[in-house]
Amino acid sequence: MLALNEQTPEHDDLPESLQEIADAIGREGAMHLVENCGGTRVFVPRKMRVQHKLVTLLGFEQARKLSQYFGGETLTVVRNAQLLRRERNREIIRRYDAGTGVRQLALDNNLTERQIYAILSSMP
Repeated sequence: MLALNEQTPEHDDLPESLQEIADAIGREGAMHLVENCGGTRVFVPRKMRVQHKLVTLLGFEQARKLSQYFGGETLTVVRNAQLLRRERNREIIRRYDAGTGVRQLALDNNLTERQIYAILSSMP
């Protein structure tokens, strides 16, 4: 098991507070927390109950893991709009490469076609 403050390569673009959450529940779970709770504080109980909002949000197993690491603490979940935008853009590029059209990508992401073309032109 990783020490909580030990960076992993897949987490090194995350802010430190989010890296710790990602170490506990994985990057996908941490990003799900940001998307749904970013900019707020979330209390993590020592004993996770099925009715807790974190269980509804993350599923029982991830919520339990979060409780193991942070039980009794209040986490400040960063908003991190830049990271969310980067993740969104990666997903747009991935979907475009898989054959989704620019129009559909624009509709799905509440963006203009021009914005989608700008994202696609930023591909390395």
